This record gives sequence, C-alpha cells and structure tokens, in this order.
Amino acid sequence: MEEIHETSSSTRLCDEEKLPPRKIPWIRRHPYRTLGAVAGTIALLGITLGVGLSVGLTNSGDAPESSPTIVSAKRSAPAVASASPASVCKPGVLSVLGGVNVYANSTPLWQPLPGTPWQIVLSSPVNAWKPMVPALSIYDIDMYGNNALNIQQMHLQGIKVICYFSAGSWEVWRPDAGLFPPQDLGRDLSGWPGERWVNTDSKNVRDIMAERIRLAAEKGCDAVDPDNMDGFETNTGFPLNANTALDYLSFLSLTAAKYNMAIGLKNAGSIAANATCMVEFAIVESYIAHAECAIYQNFITAGKPVFQIEYPLGAPGFVSTQALKQSCKINRNIGFSEVIKSKELGGWVEYCDGTVFNTPTYT
Repeated sequence: MEEIHETSSSTRLCDEEKLPPRKIPWIRRHPYRTLGAVAGTIALLGITLGVGLSVGLTNSGDAPESSPTIVSAKRSAPAVASASPASVCKPGVLSVLGGVNVYANSTPLWQPLPGTPWQIVLSSPVNAWKPMVPALSIYDIDMYGNNALNIQQMHLQGIKVICYFSAGSWEVWRPDAGLFPPQDLGRDLSGWPGERWVNTDSKNVRDIMAERIRLAAEKGCDAVDPDNMDGFETNTGFPLNANTALDYLSFLSLTAAKYNMAIGLKNAGSIAANATCMVEFAIVESYIAHAECAIYQNFITAGKPVFQIEYPLGAPGFVSTQALKQSCKINRNIGFSEVIKSKELGGWVEYCDGTVFNTPTYT
C-alpha cells in the first residue's frame, strides 16, 4: 500500500523530472471489505492468540514437521542493523541479521527470477476455477480473500502464489483485528480510513503476524507480501527507525522460512540495500512517479526480481500512449517486472507492450 508521507532523507531521488506522489483512496484494494468489518471485529474480541514465536524463532513443539535449518545457535541484533551485500547473496538462501543463513526444509527457498512477468489482484478473490488470464507463473493475491481451494486451483495451473497481508498496520475489517492490544495501535494511516500503524517491536504484534504467516502456509501460499513495512519513514506514534524495520523484516523472514515460504520487501526503499539478502523479491509501488532511481538495483544484481506497480492516470482502460510511456520509462529499472494497474488493484492489468487483460474474479 502506498501511503502519503514525506520521503526519508536516506532515500535517493532522481535529479530528473519528479512527478508528485499520487494520493490513493482507501477503496483501492478491498471495496468488499467494509460490510463485515464491524461484525468481524466484535465476533473475534476476546480470542487469544495461540502462537508465540521468539525473536530467534527456535524450533518449538508446535512447529511444522518440515522446520528450517538455521546455521547458527541464535541470531543477534547489532546496534547498526545490516545484512550481507547483494553480491554475495546465495540464491534461495535467506541471510538475516547477524549473518544467519536459513534453509527451509533443508532445501533452498523458492527464488523467482528477475524479469518474470506477474499479476496482482487484491480487491476481490480470483476465480481460479477458470483458466487464469493472463497465463503467467506468478500471481499476488489477498491472503484473507482467497481460500485454500482457490490457491490449489492456481497451483494446478502452474502458478506460484504470493499472499498479501499488512504487516505494519491494523485494519478494522480483518478477522483478527480484535487481537491487537490498544497500546500497540498508533496513528491513522493518511488516506486510509480504518487503518492504524502498529508497533512492530511489540511481541503481541509479532505473534499476530506469525499467525498470519502460518495461515498463509496452511492455505498453500508459496510466498508472502507483507505490506506497510515503511512505517518507520513516517510518524507512526512509535519510536521506529531503519534498524527496527530491518529487525522486524528479519523476524518475518525467519517465520516465513519456517513454513518453506519466500518473502518480499514491500516499498521501504531506504532499507532496500540492507534487506536484499533477507528476502527473495521486492515489490515497489509508483517507482517512477516517486523517482526512486536505482535503489532496488541490488535485487537485480543478486538475481532477485523487483515487481513494479505503476498507477497512471486513465487506468483502467484509458491509459494514454504518453502515460504508458511515462510509466514504462526504462530509467535504471532494466530487468524489473512492471504492471500497469488501477488504484483498486482489481483484475484489470496492462503491460508495457500495450497488452491488456482482465483476470476473472469473484465480485
């Protein structure tokens, strides 16, 4: 999700033309979600969370049979968080804080290749009982909106499934909204009614996110797309910074690897250089509109894809040739996997070669 806030001073900007950040309305991803929002929250008040993961994520009794091999007794959290340089990232192997290498099920994690085409559909569940259009190998879908049978049908069509959830915000419409303690809820997200930043340093929040990742694994997701990782770049109401963001990403990465799932970095360009070896891919919104230059090139160098989303005027269906050219401007984004989307991230998608598709969804 793209939230309007000031760009961090550590984020490099292009010297050429800069387009103003685009305000994206709250309806963008989930127009269907508000109907059950209040009821879902009330119904789940008082539910206790049964999953507790320590920062080190040592194997526990309730871990799946295929738990990861962690090449270290315990990972550390250095004063200045850092990760291995992109040039020494091992394909399919996660390197988290402290230099810990993680193998899921003693085998490398799924590692998509740079330039692999993809589609992202978040506003409605996809209808995978029909042939998926476009016929691609990677789809990003909402974890809560799609059930295990839907994901199974996608697998039968040769599709790797990335499952979206928000890792940095509380959303009133989610079924586990009642599990967040009040003290872990921060400021509202600008332009997103019903969402508040969360304290990503809180054990309560991390337990909830660990359970979300477990649910993604239970549904059969191949990877997770944790949104709102860039809260440290704005005023969340909590003392978060780049170091805490990297520590949180390290926690999420270890948790995903426990279930043999890959994970991506969503936006948060100011930590991209240090996060390259912690994840298997990056997803960036409005890369060109925000003129974020070459800050994600480490991923391409490391053999990891950057999935790029642009929201030009006229989408869906009326994107001018000039707007398409601007959104697809090849300027230090060679090798990126671009999609042109409308703000609600529905089934409509356009690619830089001008082809247009409408992925079947349940509306």
